[in-house]
Amino acid sequence: MALRSVLLVAVVASALGGCAAASDETPAAPPSFSAVPSLAPSLAPRPSAPAAAPTGMTISGEVVEGVETGCLLLKTTGPLYLLIGGDRTALQVGKRVTVVGTPQPDLMSTCQQGTPFQVVSVRGG
Repeated sequence: MALRSVLLVAVVASALGGCAAASDETPAAPPSFSAVPSLAPSLAPRPSAPAAAPTGMTISGEVVEGVETGCLLLKTTGPLYLLIGGDRTALQVGKRVTVVGTPQPDLMSTCQQGTPFQVVSVRGG
């Protein structure tokens, strides 16, 4: 029985000694990485879109009223265009017209319809 007690004490002491030794060790340094991606946004300038030709794009269609007050659209056989600027006396609802200008797809508008189109000139159709 005495031998068992001695062995039990030895095992417990050994285990505790191992724990003490482990706590005395200097903690390992975290791994280092050679390439850390940056989360900061890039400040490089964005390439600008090529300038529109001086004459712009020519489209024809019927002027229609938008769902929002004061919004005029050009209904074509293709896309619907939101008419920005231009001679409002020539842009009458129900009239067929040909407009020259530049599409402005990134332009924000409260009209919520069509691709914004900056009108330079209007011809009756």
